[in-house]
Amino acid sequence: MPIEPTPHTADYDWQPCHIWFPRTGLVLDRHGVRTRVIWPGQYMVRKSRTLRKWMYRHR
Repeated sequence: MPIEPTPHTADYDWQPCHIWFPRTGLVLDRHGVRTRVIWPGQYMVRKSRTLRKWMYRHR
């Protein structure tokens, strides 16, 4: 019976990130997750387990 690979857990933990150019993406705030323009600055980033996309939040 083959062993299934486990997902890389570091992708699913919040990590610091610095954005240099504006882009659209998923932003997590107190009202939920929304697609917004991500402006240059410092963010925390992680991969969403359900949406399989990168999610950002302000530091």
